[in-house]
Amino acid sequence: MNKSKLIGITALVAVIAVPLAIKFSGGKPKLEVELAAVSKKEIQPSILASGNFVFRQQVQLSSEVIGKVSEVLVKEGDKIKEGQVLLRLDPTLIKAEVTQQRAIVRSAQVNIERAQLNVDRQQVNVDRSRRLAEAKFIDTSKYEDAAHQFNVAKVDLHAARESMQQASASLDQALKRLDKTEVKAPISGTVTSVQIKIGETAVASATGMAGSSLMTIADVGSIMAEVNVDEADVAKVAVGQKVKVYPAAFDDQPVAGIVEEVSMAPKAVLAGASQGKSYVVKLRLAETMLGIRTGMTCRVEIITGGGSPKPVLPIQAILTGDSMKLDKDTKEAKEAVKGSGVVFIVKDGVARKKEVKVGIADDNNQEILSGVAEGDNVVIGPARVLRGLHDGDQVKELKPAEKATKAADTKPTSAPAASASTAGASAASADGKKP
Repeated sequence: MNKSKLIGITALVAVIAVPLAIKFSGGKPKLEVELAAVSKKEIQPSILASGNFVFRQQVQLSSEVIGKVSEVLVKEGDKIKEGQVLLRLDPTLIKAEVTQQRAIVRSAQVNIERAQLNVDRQQVNVDRSRRLAEAKFIDTSKYEDAAHQFNVAKVDLHAARESMQQASASLDQALKRLDKTEVKAPISGTVTSVQIKIGETAVASATGMAGSSLMTIADVGSIMAEVNVDEADVAKVAVGQKVKVYPAAFDDQPVAGIVEEVSMAPKAVLAGASQGKSYVVKLRLAETMLGIRTGMTCRVEIITGGGSPKPVLPIQAILTGDSMKLDKDTKEAKEAVKGSGVVFIVKDGVARKKEVKVGIADDNNQEILSGVAEGDNVVIGPARVLRGLHDGDQVKELKPAEKATKAADTKPTSAPAASASTAGASAASADGKKP
């Protein structure tokens, strides 16, 4: 009985003493961390924007005269040449107008001839009256009357000529309207849409009413992207910067390009809208994918920096804001850390907190301006360990082989185990024994 009590007391002492010995011996286990060295790389900060694809040269045809469509000579997808006749309107009414205007012109010509004859007649009368007045055969007043009639005849001739010009101008307008009953292609390209049919009435209007739009022509080989950049970022965008365009239909196939034009005025917004302003940026594509069509949406990454390699660290290695664990939580302290961060440098297995100044960044890396030197080993993860890390903690690097082993350990192994159990059960059954 005494022996049993002795064994129990010994076990109890061991249970209490071992943890206490570990605690006071200072043997705290080392944290396993991932490390990365400060190295020089090229930083490419970027701006994200969205927009759609448009044709560089696109023309929306509309009628300049009112008329019923008598012929549509092309269909959607047809290749056309500049000056080619695409559509004809019924010219009957305009031809009648041309005939009428020609008659008016002929009548004006007759009036000019009549006025010219009257001028010639009055010229003879005024010459005769002048000679008679000089010979004192008639009064001077009669000569003045003849001169007045001559001047009136000249005015009538001038008026007839002006009427002739007016009639000729009206005839020219009628002829031009007649010519406009044939709608011709202003550019070479492809017919992308036809909005009117034979028998419908074409209307000379730009208000978007039915019949005002005839068809659309575009140079399909000159597709480009137009994106909207927020007013907070547009100052960083400049002509010539490189871009990556990701079509919504081919999200995994980016198209390279460059910034071609940045608008000077903001994009028009609806009256009363509270949204921020944006500016249209036009992008020239290095190549045009066959599947890209106008109107397709896209997202764009505009590269706003780059150049010579700079000392960088992975973004996840730099603690910023509240995660910097500042000793002072004052407003002055928070202002002082703008543009800075904290990293943990590992030397001789000990993590040391260092404040660094940071510069530009891209999706993966951030420039380090000061605080660490090229080649220093810095803790970059795991995130849960980095968040709880303190200055002076003992750490050890998690090797790639260990990462792979831990990843493999986390994978389910129930299927192989089940197979082995099944095999064992089958063998036992064959021997007539229980597994």
